Amino acid sequence: MIAPRKSGRDRQAATRKRALDALAAESDRQLDELIRRRLALPLEKRMNFLRKRLPGGGSCL
Repeated sequence: MIAPRKSGRDRQAATRKRALDALAAESDRQLDELIRRRLALPLEKRMNFLRKRLPGGGSCL
């Protein structure tokens, strides 16, 4: 038996799915790389968002 040919729409959908899968994989890879870079920083640089400024020029956690 001869397999039916795929229509143009089926091929476009398959191409789009492959592109979206590749994009999702690249996004996950970049997120992993961002986490690795941030964890490589010293604690003071990683946690700077916790630091509060005090009146008088100081800061504390």
